[in-house]
Amino acid sequence: MPPEQGQGPQGPDAAGPQRPEQAVTPAAQTNGSAAITRLGGPSPSAVTDSPPGATGAAVIERKVFRLPGAIVAWWGWAIVAVACLGDIAFTGRNHTGAEVAATVLLITGVVYACAQRPRVVAGPPGITVQNPFRDHLVPWGSVDHVDLKESVRVHCEPEPGAKRAKIIHSWALYAQRRQRLRSELLKQGDRRRLPRSVVAPPYGSPEAEAIQKQVTAKIMAEQLDQLVRDARRQGAPAGPRVVTWAWLPAAAIAASAVLLILVLTVLS
Repeated sequence: MPPEQGQGPQGPDAAGPQRPEQAVTPAAQTNGSAAITRLGGPSPSAVTDSPPGATGAAVIERKVFRLPGAIVAWWGWAIVAVACLGDIAFTGRNHTGAEVAATVLLITGVVYACAQRPRVVAGPPGITVQNPFRDHLVPWGSVDHVDLKESVRVHCEPEPGAKRAKIIHSWALYAQRRQRLRSELLKQGDRRRLPRSVVAPPYGSPEAEAIQKQVTAKIMAEQLDQLVRDARRQGAPAGPRVVTWAWLPAAAIAASAVLLILVLTVLS
């Protein structure tokens, strides 16, 4: 029977050549899955479909790891130093004032190098451990893992020709052995197993704050280790460890020490 008016032939071949189905590209499959995770690394599916030559370390957000106590110590001393130097500038223009000013400058340089400068920075190039006078940059692919002992330690992969792997200790993230043991025992919840020296300290006491600081360092070590695992899963390239000297704090301390010696000996 001929087809009715306005109705085309029926059947698979009547509509002419069929359009091929639209292929789903990997980019479309992973659209929205390339969001950066909480620890800074992308999801595994986003890594799998990355363009050739792209490395996962390039998408890691820059994160700075420091203990809050060091920041408080630095700014507390900075306020004291400014007050002392201001008082000397207005009222203490004599040899004693010069001695106090030189001493304050020397202490300021030491506090800056030991409290303000140290930190651990996780960024696209890798992990940078900034200690008072030296910086260590380790590419993500050259980091084996990160853990916490007395301080946060970055374990590097063995370099060619090296007898053993390099371990970098962080000055900024630390925890005393006794405090770490106490917090681990308290975490088990059985106070009967704890000796008297390990009983939970009262809230707000210096020992309680020290334990809290230890817990913070442990959390930061775990976050850094997770970043390492994410970057290595992404295929982050390895590379040589780069060590540089921090000349600014060293020069500041040396100049302050020379000034203090001159004030105490030559100008006395």
